[in-house]
Amino acid sequence: MNRTKLLTIAVLGLLVLNTGTLGMLLLRGPAHHPHGDMPPPPPGEGPKRIIIERLHFDEAQQKQYEALIDDHRKRTAELHEASRNLHKELYSLLAADTADKAKADALILQIAENQKATDHLNFDHFRQIKAVCRPEQLNDFNRLSEELSELFAPKGPPPPGR
Repeated sequence: MNRTKLLTIAVLGLLVLNTGTLGMLLLRGPAHHPHGDMPPPPPGEGPKRIIIERLHFDEAQQKQYEALIDDHRKRTAELHEASRNLHKELYSLLAADTADKAKADALILQIAENQKATDHLNFDHFRQIKAVCRPEQLNDFNRLSEELSELFAPKGPPPPGR
């Protein structure tokens, strides 16, 4: 077989494979949903469900946990809003012909303090969750605590251009 025939057969074979693959993707229907037939949980409900399931919380514990969540969300929103305002003020300095370096440094320090407060809030939140656990649930909590940074860290790659 000469080289031209071999390349032609290879190209046709790849074309058939690609067409078959595209056909399967299009005809197969929607991809398998990770939550089965259930819709995805509302934003913020995924971690809640994970904690309830992993720690095997009963109804009373779930009510205690709900109260902790409500307080945590309120305080987190306050810190998030403060962070947004600090960042807005920081970047507004760029509009001036000469940026006020001292003001920028002070704002960056405030942003860092705000992040520190957020991390303290989150850490304390999980200490409160641990306090809800019964003694037989503490091993489950300890296993969960090893995964917290992965469960609650921001997902995905950084935005382009960074």
